[in-house]
Amino acid sequence: MFYELCQSGGQYFIRRTRRLRQKVVVEESLWNTQASALAIWTSLLDGTTY
Repeated sequence: MFYELCQSGGQYFIRRTRRLRQKVVVEESLWNTQASALAIWTSLLDGTTY
């Protein structure tokens, strides 16, 4: 499993890619402001829940 911090047009989101039963599953968070997305991203890096 891995995460990506993505940005497009001034909006930010986090993408999670993982393997589930031999398939690759890609999920994305809601598009947020930079501040909101970075708060979530920081919690992922810290290992804390958001």
